[in-house]
Amino acid sequence: MLKCFSIIGSSHGLLCLYGWFFSGKDMFVLWNISIRKAVDVVDHYEPDVRAGTYVSVMGVGVCRETSVPKIVKITHIKSGRHTETLSAISWQVVVFTLSTGAWRRSHNNPSRKSIRLSGLGSQVVVNGFLNWLATDTVVNTDGGFGSYNPIVSFDMTSEEFREVNLPQSLAHRPRYKLSISKLIESLVVLEHGVEANNSIFGVWMMEDGVPNSFTKLFTFNVNTPHASVRGFKKTGEPIIEIIDNDHRRQLVVYEPCSKRINNHNIGFDAVNFSFFGYPYVDTLLLLDLRDLLIYNNGKRCLLQQRKHKALETFK
Repeated sequence: MLKCFSIIGSSHGLLCLYGWFFSGKDMFVLWNISIRKAVDVVDHYEPDVRAGTYVSVMGVGVCRETSVPKIVKITHIKSGRHTETLSAISWQVVVFTLSTGAWRRSHNNPSRKSIRLSGLGSQVVVNGFLNWLATDTVVNTDGGFGSYNPIVSFDMTSEEFREVNLPQSLAHRPRYKLSISKLIESLVVLEHGVEANNSIFGVWMMEDGVPNSFTKLFTFNVNTPHASVRGFKKTGEPIIEIIDNDHRRQLVVYEPCSKRINNHNIGFDAVNFSFFGYPYVDTLLLLDLRDLLIYNNGKRCLLQQRKHKALETFK
């Protein structure tokens, strides 16, 4: 029923998808794989947000105090050059709370409107905080413009933003050479590059959840320029997607102790498939809700799966 969907992220065992629904509406889907149950949320639209000028970034998380799932949608001006010329909003933050079934505006914004967040599928949830890699434009001493890369975190309980500074060696690297992930319960920053047709990765971990405190764990090479880290095993080994000489996508695992890369013989055609990795835990979230329940502006309706038809609507 979802067409052209993307994976937003995962939190507490819930997977969040986003895509175009058969009815023509954009929808979020909160999916509990453990109990095979899903609920749908109609996207929040704002009439004064113009396509092409603004970009939206989404995230999903769970409140630490209430264990209530939330979806966060952040819309901001796409380019810093629009910031001063447009009279419209520079940032808009809306939050969907499953317990109320409705979207509401949050008036908390990052401290500077020049910050730009990365896009779909780039969020990581650690200790109740949604995290995105970001880029901020700054004015240099010579009057020119420069940029650096902070991490922007959103507290799923207080719904306040905070900024996490990266080490200098990472803060000023090109944005496309960085990504974030999760290792056990810690935030991880990955730096990557290509040298002599080899992919080179450095793994940095935030120490004990303390912002602005990162330690480089290890560096490793993969003998192909087409490699991406998709996640980590529970024991800390990176899970890597590569495209081999036969144009197939393969999953391999790097072992830091032996410095070996093991192929697990999991692969698909590179044109039609790709891998994504998200932390998984068993959960009973959504257990008390009807399967295929749709939330739309504070109202709910039930969907008949076979006929793709709403059966009843109630407040």
